[in-house]
Amino acid sequence: MSKFEYKEFYRTNLPHYQPEGGIFAVSFRLAFNLPESIIESLKADKSEYEIISSTLTDSEKGRYDLEFKRNYFADFDRFLAKYQDSPDWLKNYKIADCVQDSFIFLNQKKYILHCYTIMPNHVHLIIEPVMKNNSYYAVSEILQSLKGYTARECNKILNRKGQFWQHGHYDHMIRDDNDYNYQVEYVKNNPVKAGFVKIWENWRYTFVKQSYIK
Repeated sequence: MSKFEYKEFYRTNLPHYQPEGGIFAVSFRLAFNLPESIIESLKADKSEYEIISSTLTDSEKGRYDLEFKRNYFADFDRFLAKYQDSPDWLKNYKIADCVQDSFIFLNQKKYILHCYTIMPNHVHLIIEPVMKNNSYYAVSEILQSLKGYTARECNKILNRKGQFWQHGHYDHMIRDDNDYNYQVEYVKNNPVKAGFVKIWENWRYTFVKQSYIK
């Protein structure tokens, strides 16, 4: 039986609601201001989505919602990969090692780690929260641990003070096996699409759970 069969749909309009046993694709970036042109473009895309979505049936909305979110996120992610005016602290091996070690340290403690990649100014994770005291760790709690610790340690390495990570994050609850495969392929090939390596295995800061690798 697929892990995703009978799983409750993740209602993204309720940000504090997290169904049990979910697997999440999560992304967050370093702290920096976005260009106004990008902010306006994202707002325009969101407005168009809301207009179109209001004309669709419930069944049509589900498919359109997934397609829109994938394209919306991919467009923004491509911008991050090419943006030259952001900090690129994660290109520093000591910084990237610190973040990677933190991802690995919490594996099997707060989540099962399915996949990650560390880019120069942002990161992608696929995690499956595990149980604590008869309830699952919340994604927000997991990220608070990861971002809080790595921000302190990375600032020490850089001999700087101030905000390291941007407030907030993006998360998507994976819906089914097809969505899972899409998300893993997207994350592991992020450095390839950015032109950093020709095959994902050559990127020093990408991990894929062994059971998935084809």
